[in-house]
Amino acid sequence: MSMLSRADTKTSIRLMRPRVTAIVVAHNAAKPLGRTLEALGAQTWRPHRTVVVDIKSRDESAEVIAEFAPDLTVTVDERASFGEAIAAGVDALSEVDEGDRARIEEFGSAGDAPNDWFWFLGADNVPDPDALEELLDTTERNPSLEVTGPKVVRADDPAVLVEYGESIAPNDETIRLHEDALDQGQFEHLSDVLGVASAGMLVLRDTWERLGGFDPGLPAVDYALDFCVRTWLSDGRVILSPGARVESKAENAVGTSRFGRHTRPLQRYRLERTAVLHRQLAWSGGFEFFLRWLLLIPGAFGRAILHLLRKQPGRILPDFRAAFALLFGRTRAGAARRRFQATSNHPFASLDQLLISPSEWRKMKANRRDEYRALVQQDGDRYNFITGGGGWVLILAVIATLVLMFPLLRSATIAGGALLPLSNGIGELWANTGYGLRDAGGGVGVADPFAYILAMLGTLTFWHPSLSIVVVWLLAIPLSAVGAWYLMARFTVRPWLRALGAVAWMLAPMLFVALAEGRLGAVLVHVALPWLFFAGFAASRSWAAAATASLLAVVVAASSPMLIPALVVVWIISVIIAGRGWVRQVFIPIPAAAMFLPLFVSQFNRGRPLAVFADPGMPTPYDPTRSWQSALMFPTQSFGGWGDLLGRFGLQLNIPLLIGILLAPLVLLAIYGLFTRGWRVATAGIAIAAAGILTAALAANTSLTSIAGVSVPLWIGSAQSLAYLSLVTAAVAGAAFLGPVRIPAVVVSFLAAVLLIVPIAPAFLTGTASVEASDGRTLPALVDAQGKSASQLGTLVITPLEQNEMHVHLERGSGLKLNEFSTLESTGLQPVDTDLRLAEISVGFLSEGATNPTASLHEFGIAYILVKPSPTSGAALEERLLTALSTNEALVAAGDTGDFGVLFQVVNAAEQPTDPDLAQRLDVTNLQNELGRGMLFVQAAIIVFCLLLALPTGGLAARVRSRAAHGSRHWEKLDEGQALPKRDYEDDGVRIYTEATGDHIDAAPEGGRRG
Repeated sequence: MSMLSRADTKTSIRLMRPRVTAIVVAHNAAKPLGRTLEALGAQTWRPHRTVVVDIKSRDESAEVIAEFAPDLTVTVDERASFGEAIAAGVDALSEVDEGDRARIEEFGSAGDAPNDWFWFLGADNVPDPDALEELLDTTERNPSLEVTGPKVVRADDPAVLVEYGESIAPNDETIRLHEDALDQGQFEHLSDVLGVASAGMLVLRDTWERLGGFDPGLPAVDYALDFCVRTWLSDGRVILSPGARVESKAENAVGTSRFGRHTRPLQRYRLERTAVLHRQLAWSGGFEFFLRWLLLIPGAFGRAILHLLRKQPGRILPDFRAAFALLFGRTRAGAARRRFQATSNHPFASLDQLLISPSEWRKMKANRRDEYRALVQQDGDRYNFITGGGGWVLILAVIATLVLMFPLLRSATIAGGALLPLSNGIGELWANTGYGLRDAGGGVGVADPFAYILAMLGTLTFWHPSLSIVVVWLLAIPLSAVGAWYLMARFTVRPWLRALGAVAWMLAPMLFVALAEGRLGAVLVHVALPWLFFAGFAASRSWAAAATASLLAVVVAASSPMLIPALVVVWIISVIIAGRGWVRQVFIPIPAAAMFLPLFVSQFNRGRPLAVFADPGMPTPYDPTRSWQSALMFPTQSFGGWGDLLGRFGLQLNIPLLIGILLAPLVLLAIYGLFTRGWRVATAGIAIAAAGILTAALAANTSLTSIAGVSVPLWIGSAQSLAYLSLVTAAVAGAAFLGPVRIPAVVVSFLAAVLLIVPIAPAFLTGTASVEASDGRTLPALVDAQGKSASQLGTLVITPLEQNEMHVHLERGSGLKLNEFSTLESTGLQPVDTDLRLAEISVGFLSEGATNPTASLHEFGIAYILVKPSPTSGAALEERLLTALSTNEALVAAGDTGDFGVLFQVVNAAEQPTDPDLAQRLDVTNLQNELGRGMLFVQAAIIVFCLLLALPTGGLAARVRSRAAHGSRHWEKLDEGQALPKRDYEDDGVRIYTEATGDHIDAAPEGGRRG
């Protein structure tokens, strides 16, 4: 009898329950819509009405709707948001109810609302059979309730929560509570929350009408949260319904045209950021509203810096778009604020207990860091330098440097060959960048990009800029070894193979030739190339790596412009195979292009566009290896001294054949790699090596600069470095699959690499190297001392060459420095007016009627004349010139200065030009010209942008994004190994999905929330 009474009571309660209208929003979602409508019909407590709002679907949604025959169907524009679709459904329902008086009389007294509750569902929100009944049970147990929401679970795994309530973090970020957590009944005790998702939301009709529905300024995200906040502040209550469950496709939800699965990651971020700014303005007081509005654009600039530091540069433009949208009232934040204030009976601070507290936020971030740290540790030993054998390679490189470079260890300045000291102050170094003086004769123009490299090197040792060159020489071998080791670690985990690559690279013949001949650009290229490729392999997955690669590309291109065509080909291929990371690969050459564009335009206007590929620095003639001999990896015809070495032992061997035999182990290993599982690496290595050799062969026959009338071929050593690095990489690919004979093959390759450089390696010890310790002077001590205090002081330097030929040039201050050379001057086809006038003055000294050139010398500001010893057969001309200068009344002999030559001083010399036009041109700096200032600003902005992006400030999150983006093995990895767990990652719209690990609260993956 008691059981019957309870059943009768339950039936009575069910009959007294309020009426519910289910409103389903669909947009091109025929299949999930059918499941949702079918689930509505299977509810244990069915809605009194079902309204379907179709956002002009172009699929079979209309047929599905017709099949299930809802009570009311409404069609809205295809650009309508979820909130606008709901509002359209409510308005259509009101019109029907207004004319249905009989129904009002049947279900309630006149004036009563015909429907008490609205139940909002998306097309993919399939409710459990008892979902509505559980929601209504919650409303009955809580009379003050006005909004409630179910558990939103994954459609593909209903045991995992998509979200269960929403809140706000201290940084105003919307937080999904209990996201991606297993539902094991541990959340049944939860009730009051700040907000619930729109999926499955049950709303009291009076509340909906009182608050005016969802905020139209939040068309994509946070509209449900905003509505719940307004509900709380208008004396309502928002509670969770633990027994109700509604499915969702989560990040694959169909959504609307405004926001859905097809919304791009950066667009998602922009919508979310716009929503945050809109909420901040709409929920603020009068003065706070005005202050936040004023700070929209400054805040966007501040966030731009943060995005660079966090390795998310793609978010910069969306941030500015969001700020401008709010600044110009696109979201009507002012109207939203007025509505918010009109319905609020309590201050926003009354909701503090429902917000994420700072301590909870710290705990959430700590949990997130723990998860990130666990992911980062996977595969973390791959680049462990010490345990991976890199430490031994570095020790070997340091020992080799200490032994082979011993004569330079105590030097503060080195010079010789193509190497000169740098200017004495960093101000002078940076003054030679950008746009300004390009030669001592007063020519102005744009600087070579290499000038920036020299300025940065000199700044590192600002107390003595030339010391940085010594540091480069001493660190070249160790840095080359470390860079090659890390590059080989991209391919293999085997220490022997990494060591092979590192040792072969640090003992490369072209490196030792460049060190001996003072080729600073070639040395920098050799050091930077492995790091460039190391960063380039990760560029498609990491903005930090892309920025690092872009900066290294600037170093390589600026140091050896002739490599640009080959690197461009490699870059194009990398873009093609980068997949979704192609944007980051496209970014890599932008800084280098910005640095070279002014120089290219200048050379193009002079009719010599190819001169942009000229070697920077001091033109120094040499005899390059040509045609097929360029593949022997020695830049000069001397082959690193092999001929002299063999001659000492009386051996008559074919030197190219001997070098080919020593290179054979690497070549054979590379060819073998083509027939193994590492064929991709081997193919890429051989192809790039061929491009490098072709570049070297072409460069050997190309002369873009000249000095003293002698054409100077391009330095081919840099192209050989590119070829050799690629060959070594291909050889490692082959050696990785040799099995038991791997170690013997590596040992043979080691020995061959050592033998290859036997003649050139001890060049500094034997004194055969052109580079040696220097006191930093390029002019005699008298001139140097006076020139340091008078930067415009001129010295006319005359070098007799042949019987009737001499080289004349003008140096200012304390002498010509490496950073003062410009390819604009060295690639000129015809002498300029200044050169002709200097030649006339010099020839005039030899005329029988000795002239007094004092006026002309004063016009140029020439205070000294230096006659250098003739390097060839110009002794007679030198003697004749010295006699003429000694008898000229305009000059006074200052004496023989040894290696510098014989010095003469101009009587009553001027320390600066008396020609006002020339003096004005000499005063031109890189900041005194509008073009120069603009160029410097743009180039500096790009470099700073890349530096901020490349700095290791992204923390664990950036490293996780990089690793998660290549969860599967990639073609460059030669060894079998465990891949990272399967993850769904979208950079710039950060989405990281892992298997659920239990109950945790974490920040919503930006781009993944809706409503």
